[in-house]
Amino acid sequence: MIRRYTLIGGAIALMMAILFAFSRAVTPEAPAWAVVLAGVALGCLVGWFGSRRDARDAQRLQRVIEALTERGFEQRARLSSPGQIGDLGRSLDSLAERLWAGDQKKRSRKDRLRTILDAMAEAVMVTDSRGRITLTNEVLSDLVGFDAEGKTATEAIRHPDFHRAIEEAQEGFSSLLEIEIDDVGSGPRRVLRASVSPLRSQQGVVTVFHDVTAERTADQVRRDFVANAGHELRTPLTAIRGFAETLREGAIRDPESAQGFLDVIVRHARRLQALVDDLADLSRFEGEELELELEPVLAGALIDEVVRGLEAQSKAKGLKVVCSGLGDAPAVMAEERALEQVLVNLVDNAIKYTPEDGEVRVDVAAKGRDVLIEVANSGPGISAKHLPRVFERFYRVDAGRSRELGGTGLGLSIVKHLVAKIGGGITVDSDGGWTRFKLLLPCADSPKSDTRVSPS
Repeated sequence: MIRRYTLIGGAIALMMAILFAFSRAVTPEAPAWAVVLAGVALGCLVGWFGSRRDARDAQRLQRVIEALTERGFEQRARLSSPGQIGDLGRSLDSLAERLWAGDQKKRSRKDRLRTILDAMAEAVMVTDSRGRITLTNEVLSDLVGFDAEGKTATEAIRHPDFHRAIEEAQEGFSSLLEIEIDDVGSGPRRVLRASVSPLRSQQGVVTVFHDVTAERTADQVRRDFVANAGHELRTPLTAIRGFAETLREGAIRDPESAQGFLDVIVRHARRLQALVDDLADLSRFEGEELELELEPVLAGALIDEVVRGLEAQSKAKGLKVVCSGLGDAPAVMAEERALEQVLVNLVDNAIKYTPEDGEVRVDVAAKGRDVLIEVANSGPGISAKHLPRVFERFYRVDAGRSRELGGTGLGLSIVKHLVAKIGGGITVDSDGGWTRFKLLLPCADSPKSDTRVSPS
């Protein structure tokens, strides 16, 4: 800067000398002081213009520096003036360009990382050395019900075992654990497998959560199924074996007793056969390989046929069976044998669990582009706590009465799977002494009936 103004001063002095010599040559009579005054004025004017440009350039440099401190890497000085200030401006622009390129690369990496994390099926949580969350993905936000970034790990996942695992990871120890947390909605508790590991140099902790709720539920269902199936099979087998041994030990020589024992054996053998048949059907219906050929089925005619086929059971109990809407019912898209099995199960259950002199109703009505079939029966009804589980395998509201009536506990589970294969839906409700099963099937001319094969 000093060098620059020294050069400017020398240029002004030279200009004054030239001006003085020129004035003496042109106007020798002009006083010397006037020539000096004109030279000083000209020098001041040139200096003022130079200082103003320098001040403007300095302001632009200051704005760039302030922007860089605020990570505004897009700001540029763009100075074209010569000298050290211009050189400084160009160097500053070059620095800003490099910082901008580095920031863009960092942003690109962060966006790519965010995309990868959000595409993961697992929930990811990264915390710093103080336990505060610095990075998550959408799965974790859905899991905890809020954006967890900026909060502590203990605020996001409230579980003592997880808190201990975080503390151990901060000391350099990895751990794998399973925890249960409350679901964000009103559903059951979630089971999570958490892999907790320290970051390099113990600068934080990364945790990956795998939702294993479905696996644990499936394990429990399998255990319950094995236990229930074993119990259901044990009862008739025990009875058959007991009466057979009694016959072998001499009761066979008493014709009257032997006949009674044989009747019991036959009854339990039939129950055992029904149970095995239902298990085989359920296994087949649950499999994805089963495909039903869907075609238009006259729902009203099929319901009338099913009700007539069960007329003997309803008359034996003195029940009043009322059907409505059969004649006006539109055709549904279904597989006839599958729909018949569904209707037989529903109507047979209604007859079995209706007290003597009670009433069974079967109503059919169009509902938009669907057909609603409702099978209802009077009686004690089903309490609200049992309603969500009536379609489970071997689940019975009244186990003793169900076995007395010859039920296997698999009928409604078979119904649920068959309805799903057909492409319909089924629900149950109970109030005011009535239990109603509502079956919703697509009409034969609805868009949902375009496919000829039911979804698996």
